[in-house]
Amino acid sequence: MTERLNANKTHDDLIADWTANAEKHEEKNYQFLRNLKRNCTSFENVDRIALELHQEAFSIVDCTRCANCCKTMPVIVNDEDIARITEHLGMAPEEFVAAYLDKDEKENRYRIRTVPCPFLGEDNKCKIYDVRPRACKGYPYTEKDFLRSTIYHTSNAVICPAVFYIVEQMKKRMRRS
Repeated sequence: MTERLNANKTHDDLIADWTANAEKHEEKNYQFLRNLKRNCTSFENVDRIALELHQEAFSIVDCTRCANCCKTMPVIVNDEDIARITEHLGMAPEEFVAAYLDKDEKENRYRIRTVPCPFLGEDNKCKIYDVRPRACKGYPYTEKDFLRSTIYHTSNAVICPAVFYIVEQMKKRMRRS
């Protein structure tokens, strides 16, 4: 299926579809995902389909040609991330926090202060990719436990063309079954 799909859908096609439709479909996607979660009889089946769609989407989408997540989302950073990143950068943790982070007292965590991310290079590649924050490593959270993250998928479909693709394809597959 992926080979046939890739022959028909290019990165640019997917981006164009996302650009034209993601915001228009946001409410429908929210309703679909909410109903899917409420009415699901097999989380395992949905996770299997979501993983297949994740693999399809990322065989088409080249994140370094998009990087919209890095350009539009404030990144959450935890203490482990700070330790790993500061070691890599050769900075003291306090210096890193002062230079790049704001404390979210309510959540007891940090967020990178600026958007786009200061570690996003001109080439849309992460300058600290090997030590990037855990939140970045897991994004867009579509590989497993799909139904447990449906509220994120709704908003992420507007941010990430791959998530939009996954949700749209999930709607088609679930209608057939």
